[in-house]
Amino acid sequence: MNQALSGAALAAVIAVLWLLGRPRTTILRSTDTSAIAALNRSQMTLVQGSGGGPAATAAAAHAAADTPALPAASDLRGRRQLLLHLERQFQAGGGERQRAMATCAAWGHRAALPLIQRGLRDGDPRVTQLAAAAMERFRGRSSAAPGAPAQPAAKAPRNVSRTR
Repeated sequence: MNQALSGAALAAVIAVLWLLGRPRTTILRSTDTSAIAALNRSQMTLVQGSGGGPAATAAAAHAAADTPALPAASDLRGRRQLLLHLERQFQAGGGERQRAMATCAAWGHRAALPLIQRGLRDGDPRVTQLAAAAMERFRGRSSAAPGAPAQPAAKAPRNVSRTR
């Protein structure tokens, strides 16, 4: 009987150690759910509506007054502040997201490209249209810096006869 009890106790200890030593899987550790949450917020604002009336216009006027002025191309600090403000607006969803895309289009700076590209993949068709309009400025040939001199034409290889 002692051998049976000690065998059962040993089996129980092994089972407990095995269960404690197993790695635990966490759900959604590697999945970024912020984009899904933003889409859900924008869809909820579409379903609930913006609620017309003077309260909505007052809120829109307050949001327009809250938007910082567009910085100059050389103003690094102002550029960072505007990008942070646009990022917060974009995360808010709904009309705020549309205002962020309109501001990106009005600003037209390359620093806003990542936000504009996210707007192209947005679930709200109005945001997508605004992002596409903002992206039009960046279509075509790119240059290293605005106003930079054009690159000189590449020289022909030394042995041109072999390349033609």
